[in-house]
Parts: sequence; C-alpha cells; structure tokens
Amino acid sequence: MNIPKDASAIILLKDDKVLLAQRNPKISFLGGWHAFSGGKLDKSDAEIEIKNCKDIDLQQFIVCAVRELFEEVGVLLVRNGDKLTKGQRASLHDDLISGRSSFKEILDHWGLWIDAADFAYTGYWTTPQFSPVRFKTRFFIATCPPKQEPYEAITEMQNLEFIEPNEALQRWENGDILISPPVLISLQELSSTDKHRWTQIENDSKTEDQRPKTVSQKLLEKSTELDGNIDYLEVNSRNIVFPLKTPTLPPATHTNCFIVGKKRFVVIDAASADESEQAKLHKLIDELIECGGVCEEIIVSHLHNDHHGGEVALQKYLQAKHNLNVAISAHKLTAESLSNIKFDKFIEDGDVYNLQDETGKTFQLQTLHTRGHARGLLSFYDEELGFLISTDNVVGTGTVVIAPPEGNMQDYLDTLERLKNLPNLKHLCGSHGSAIFNAKAKIEEYISHRLEREK
Repeated sequence: MNIPKDASAIILLKDDKVLLAQRNPKISFLGGWHAFSGGKLDKSDAEIEIKNCKDIDLQQFIVCAVRELFEEVGVLLVRNGDKLTKGQRASLHDDLISGRSSFKEILDHWGLWIDAADFAYTGYWTTPQFSPVRFKTRFFIATCPPKQEPYEAITEMQNLEFIEPNEALQRWENGDILISPPVLISLQELSSTDKHRWTQIENDSKTEDQRPKTVSQKLLEKSTELDGNIDYLEVNSRNIVFPLKTPTLPPATHTNCFIVGKKRFVVIDAASADESEQAKLHKLIDELIECGGVCEEIIVSHLHNDHHGGEVALQKYLQAKHNLNVAISAHKLTAESLSNIKFDKFIEDGDVYNLQDETGKTFQLQTLHTRGHARGLLSFYDEELGFLISTDNVVGTGTVVIAPPEGNMQDYLDTLERLKNLPNLKHLCGSHGSAIFNAKAKIEEYISHRLEREK
C-alpha cells in the first residue's frame, strides 16, 4: 500500500506577492513544476518546542515548514532572528546542510525560537493514489521577515520569485508553467481575496461571524470539506487529467482520462469499468455541463483494455441525464479490434477538434495517429499551449511496452521523432502518471533509451 509521507509547505508572502519557485527538472517527483517551499517531515522536527501553539498536533509540522524553508531558500522564519546578519544566516545554513549542526542546536545556541502566531494553517492535501510518491502535506501562510530575501540555497528549488497571484495564474493558463492542485487552489484563493485579508482580519466592531474570512480560513474549509483529497488535476486552463483505476500494468495503477476544453469538450479514455470510478468522472462532467459545457465526443485512444471500459456507460449517462447524443470514436484500426463497442465515427491523422475553454474562447486540438505501441494509437496536441497528450507513447509512471503483433519498434521510434519535433512543444502528459515539464527532453530520453536497448 502506497502510504503518503508527512510533509509541510509554506505559502510565503511579501508586499502582496507570493513566493513561487520551480522544482529542479531533474527531480523525479514533479520535476520542473512550480511550487511553494516545503518538504517531508523529519523525526527531529518533533524535538523542537514552539511557542503559542494551540494545536499540539501541528507543532512538528510548523517546525518542518520552517526548517524546509531555511534549507531550500535561506529564509529563517524565527523570532529574535533580526539580530543575525545575512552572512551569519548563510553560515548557519551551511552548518545545517553539512550536518555540522542540527536545526535544534542552531536555534538553541543562538537564542532563536519559533512562534506559532506567525503561521496560519490552511489545511492539508494528499497526493492522489496513482502517484508512485505520495505526501500528506500541511500548508501554512506566513510573511517573509524584513531584510531577508529568498535565494537558491540548494539545487532543489530554482527560479525563485515573489509574484502576484494573478500573474502566476496567467502563466498557468497560458501553459507556461505546471502547478499542482494545492498550489493552484491557494493561488486562486489569494487572487480572489482582498489583499488586506490574506493573513489576518483587521480589528473592527463586527463579530467574528460577520467578518469576511481570511485566505487561510477559506483554504482550511476547502481542505476539510474534501478531507485533503483531490480526484483530478487541471494541468492548464484547457486540460483536466482524471486518473481512473484500471487493470493496467504495474507499477501504474490508474489510467488518465483527459477532458479537453470546458465549454466545448471531448473526453479521451473514459477507461474504467468500475462503477465507483465512473461515478466520480460523471460528477465532474455534470459540473461542466451545469456551467454551460457541451460534450462533443467520447474518444478511445487505442485497443488495450486499460483504455476502454467506461465510454459506453458515459454515453448512456449523458443521454439519460442531459439528453445528449454523444458519439464514441476511435481510429478505424482500433474499432476493428473492439467489436464489443459500437463506434459512431472514425478518427484520422490530422483531424482537428474545435473546442472552447471556460471563457468560451475557441482553440484547436489536433489528432495524431501515432503507431508503434498499437496500430491505431491516437495522441492529441494543442499547439497554441504546446501541450501534448501523449497517451501510451510517453508516460510518467512505468514503461511503454512494444509487443508484436500490435507493437512495432521502428514505428514507435518514428512516432517519438515526430512528437519530439512538434512545433512549440512544452509539456506533455501520458496515460499513466503526472505531466512532464520538459516534453522534448523526455522524448529524447525515450529515444536514447530505446536505441541503447536495441543495441
């Protein structure tokens, strides 16, 4: 059982901006994604006592958040720390990273302490079950101390900047950056809340029930309502990735269903035959339709049994619940192999879907016939955002099997070359695992690996 590890993260604020950094692209877990500073809980975090902590269960997680922030970006969120010079903080950081001193020894020796009053708890979020690495992360809001500037203290976090939440969201909407759901939810809440209420409510004559809620209160309510669980990921403003439990090959446990577009959208690989998984997917599609969305088509990417199983159920559901007649489609070669499914139309290489995002803006999704893993395998590309749905050509978890008679290694290598050279290619997401930040580098890695194996 993939039990999540305990972790903490800091939403660090300064001058109406929030600290955002890019995780080192070489890191296996969400490499290249933008995130807040944070990391996993250390046993020694429980040894440090903090002041004014009303919730004793949160104490070690506040310590973890403070320690990780200092390790990763050099910011020391402690009381009495203003007496330290920039050089002294750098020296203490070196002592901590090198192991010459523990975090507790540093605090005790220099008369520093952590005050829980400096942190607002915003709840916890748990990495979905499909991920091979999982964390249950507690998030806290805090303000950056005066005269301290974050820097790349270790190689884990890069391209640090204090950024307005709206600007960060715009980069995400444009497909320039990838951010995980907890970070996205936090940025959206910061963006929609008056800046004076990001951390605390001003004193006024209103009772607590009458006062507008702070960001931390709103985020804590969302976390509590969902018990820290997120079923799907919005990798950009046009693409939702919904992992569904399927009979796929280990180490993968889920197959990604893609919902592309929101006002006008297609569903790619409603793959699970499990009714409880189908119900979760149907609920999300209900929400899109209730907001004015229209499902244009239900697509099966290829014949393997972890990529179909829920498309007919979805078609019947949309007819019964919303009176929508939605076609099921696939490449002709796939349809020929799946005689148990009635396909309403066939998809060819180069076919284009005109879809709409949440605002109603039209964009194009190009269909690619990508042989190699399976003869009728389809991939999909949004050139404007540079986002590739690579299905089973390139995946985030596990490996791609090329097994005759469906699989053909030369066709697969040709497909990888074609995908690598797509114009404006930035990010990709395969049918298993999370999205990949540097799509071209990942494809080149696949090509090199396959050629080496062929030798």
